[in-house]
Amino acid sequence: MIAEPYVPVPPVKYGGTERVIFHLIKGLQEQGHEVTLLASGDSKIDCKIIPITDTHLLFGQNRDEQKKVKLQVDRIHRKMRKIIQSQLPNVDIIHSHGFDLKNFEAFPNLTTLHGPFLLSQIKYFERHKELFYASISNNQQFGFPDLQYIGVCYNGLDPDEFPFVEEPEDYLCFLGRLDREKNPHLAIQLAIRLGMKIKIAAKLDWLGDGYMEEELNELLEHPLVEYLGEVGMEEKVKIISNAKANLHPTGFREPFGLSVLEAAYCGTPTLAISKGSMPELIEDGRTGLLVEDFVEGYHHMDELFNMDRHYISERAKSLFNYSTMSKQYTLAYEKVLNIYKERKRLKEITLRQVEETRLVLRTAWENERRAKQNRT
Repeated sequence: MIAEPYVPVPPVKYGGTERVIFHLIKGLQEQGHEVTLLASGDSKIDCKIIPITDTHLLFGQNRDEQKKVKLQVDRIHRKMRKIIQSQLPNVDIIHSHGFDLKNFEAFPNLTTLHGPFLLSQIKYFERHKELFYASISNNQQFGFPDLQYIGVCYNGLDPDEFPFVEEPEDYLCFLGRLDREKNPHLAIQLAIRLGMKIKIAAKLDWLGDGYMEEELNELLEHPLVEYLGEVGMEEKVKIISNAKANLHPTGFREPFGLSVLEAAYCGTPTLAISKGSMPELIEDGRTGLLVEDFVEGYHHMDELFNMDRHYISERAKSLFNYSTMSKQYTLAYEKVLNIYKERKRLKEITLRQVEETRLVLRTAWENERRAKQNRT
């Protein structure tokens, strides 16, 4: 299992991918599998850890800082390639959560696509079609349909970490990042228009470079807005479980949307822009509302507030949990291993056929040579 060096496993604060990795390993171990994790040295999980750096790196706060961080990551990646090569005799399959496995396409491999496809990535993925991929929603695959998808493996966490709250408090919440992909300014504008309090628990890094100044600073000063910054797990659970609704104004083809699942565990409905994976996570009209924009959402908030929080919680817990996720990945691993097993079998057959053909030709040549000698 290969994580990137930016965030420890599990994350201390923000880090959806690393939280998924943590629970995936937990589920695989419960099935009886042995997992070796390549991650930052400050990761804390009960499995064999090979540290790729002493402590996790921090994302740059702007693009210039991120370029410097990227140079560190490139050096770490060169180290990781050597580590992976040395571990091949000890593992059945390599599972990456972002690290480039191009050099290991001859070995059973799987890469989970945790992010959206970008136009700038087209050439990259064109060169990586020989690798095998798991998407985290069906919709995600439409972004680049030509890749070798083994299947869909929906994210799942431990529902027991999220308490069900039947009687929420009178506020809205937004969880995620402060950037134009997540669009928290739209959530704040809706809350202000409704005259409701909103709690913002979000991370700011280079992806939001300039966003605060252009969209948020003035809104965050409004008396209805409580900006909490990047929070830990305990505080996040408290916020989403007691919220009357979760707001998710995503502005991109989001491949999953972990905060929507976390809110649902607690019985909290979500108002979301109907893009990307949202129709796969939200049962429209029962666990949340799918709208074209938050202007439309404004007119349906009473419907959202009156949803059955028991149903929302039970549906999320039964469909999206770490145990189900780990079983989906086990099936994906088995598919990949069977493909490589079949390739090996066909290669052996081909080599045997080549050898048999050589033997036939060699025998014919020897017979012809002897015939010539006899004639002489």
